[in-house]
Amino acid sequence: MRPVVSTSSLRTVSAGYRARLAACLLTAAWLAGCDGCRGQKAPTEAERTQLLASAIATPAPSAPKKLDSIGHPANVIPGQGPKRVETQVPRMGPAFPILPGEGIGPIRFGATKQTIERLMGAPCDEATETLCRYITRAVDFKLEGGATTEIRISRKGREAKRAADGSIIEYGFFNGAFLPDLYFGMHPGALQEVLGAPHKVEKISPLGADGFSERHFHDGVTLEYDLWSNGKLVLGAASLTKSETAAAKNAEADKQRQRLAAEEAQKKAKRGKVPPPTKDPR
Repeated sequence: MRPVVSTSSLRTVSAGYRARLAACLLTAAWLAGCDGCRGQKAPTEAERTQLLASAIATPAPSAPKKLDSIGHPANVIPGQGPKRVETQVPRMGPAFPILPGEGIGPIRFGATKQTIERLMGAPCDEATETLCRYITRAVDFKLEGGATTEIRISRKGREAKRAADGSIIEYGFFNGAFLPDLYFGMHPGALQEVLGAPHKVEKISPLGADGFSERHFHDGVTLEYDLWSNGKLVLGAASLTKSETAAAKNAEADKQRQRLAAEEAQKKAKRGKVPPPTKDPR
């Protein structure tokens, strides 16, 4: 088994992701609409999600190979218990932002199986009338009446299903993140800096599969945290449900990131790091 990336290793790349995000939003100043602009149209839903996704287009580093360097779920001892089958594929597929209350990237609630497969760029690994599952990409789409009602994303190494012989088939990597750069394997505090404090916390006792220890309820998303061998909690799964209020918060966060990116660009221009815009000679 190869567990998720540790929080410390993810933090080392956070600055780079923020820089990429700022550059992305600066070049697309109309990301969340152009309030007060003249002669400019607000972006379409597809354009907005494409810009958001570009902020996380560079995948996070793969998990280290040494188990002792990152530990393991508290109730999963390497070499003991059922055989675990790791998904041996690299991070792949579109880089989708996780949008509480809305969906992932351009895939929103109400999407059909055909729409999901088109936007994911691949057929479901498993498909039924009520489920479209991507084990290699660690995301499940729950369907009711042919339409998406819930999206569940899991960390790499979490159990996806049991094989006929009783072995555990593990999820692969989800190629995406909570904006601006929050990934599976991070601690609750990091997520709460962006999502705020949960309105409800449910303790899991005894521990569930793969160290499942706590469930935190936020508007539009429920987060599952796994207890790790070092005694800390790490993000193990996220279940998205539709919420208009969460969608409104996403739009406001877009505007805030756009504003901060523009301010940072102005500061760099004043310091001479970025040449000011010039007019075309006539």
